[in-house]
Amino acid sequence: MLKNKHYLGDEYYPAIIDRETFDKAEQERMRRAAALGRIKEPEKQEEIQIPTVFHTKPAEQTFDDPFL
Repeated sequence: MLKNKHYLGDEYYPAIIDRETFDKAEQERMRRAAALGRIKEPEKQEEIQIPTVFHTKPAEQTFDDPFL
């Protein structure tokens, strides 16, 4: 509940808690998550190379009348 920034207030919502309390709650939440091993660094993903140039071999047959 205390990680929702709307509780600090903005142009639509009134402030329910002050910034200091919000920051302390976030620090405590992160401390507990670290103690339980729940903080994981995102794995580095390999960059995918997608081919953008395609080659086709030339046509082997030619026709005089394309409608035949």
